[in-house]
Amino acid sequence: MSEPNSRSQMETYVGTDRLGRALTDDEKRGLAALLRAHDWVGACMIALRFAYRLTHRIGAAQDLMGRVRLRFVRSGWDPRQVPLVKRLCRLVWSEWTHELEEAKVAREAERTFLEHMRDEGVTTAPSPEDIAERIQAEIDADARAMSHLDRLRTAFEAAGDEVNLLWLEYSLEEITSVADMVKRSGLDPSAFYDAADRRKRIVKRIVAATRGVPPEKP
Repeated sequence: MSEPNSRSQMETYVGTDRLGRALTDDEKRGLAALLRAHDWVGACMIALRFAYRLTHRIGAAQDLMGRVRLRFVRSGWDPRQVPLVKRLCRLVWSEWTHELEEAKVAREAERTFLEHMRDEGVTTAPSPEDIAERIQAEIDADARAMSHLDRLRTAFEAAGDEVNLLWLEYSLEEITSVADMVKRSGLDPSAFYDAADRRKRIVKRIVAATRGVPPEKP
């Protein structure tokens, strides 16, 4: 019996753990087609926002999503049982709770270390007030970054700019090289260079709107 992942567009994705091996090129194409059909980019953005609400930091949310994508590839997904957005959000919650357990162990180690520092008379550690101020500044910066990403995505969708939507997805995965984007998408490099020009114009409009400045005439 042929494996379900060998189809050009699979109906369900069983995951590499069940397969016991890495995906073949044909299976990768089938998975890509399946994810496109279920708006992978949009689902990832929703899951990223959920991860941000849990972590309160864009960097931490992106790291969490990296683990979610790896878990997704390994564990699989059946669209007939659960929508893609719900599947990703469940994985976000699962990975976050695992992270909390790890953080609990780390905090205990940190507490022991700080107690040792006090016993040794070391007083150079930052005060709780300094730490709280720094954390709040990071949260504020991350919130602005997340708002900017949402505005970009909305603008790209309104313009029907599929290439810049791909760019946004890759950027969230910390893929910044045009060569890597070309390899992932199969598009010509010129598509991403042209998209960069469009993106600059859109960013200018967003910044102008934020500052209450009338947009430049095209």
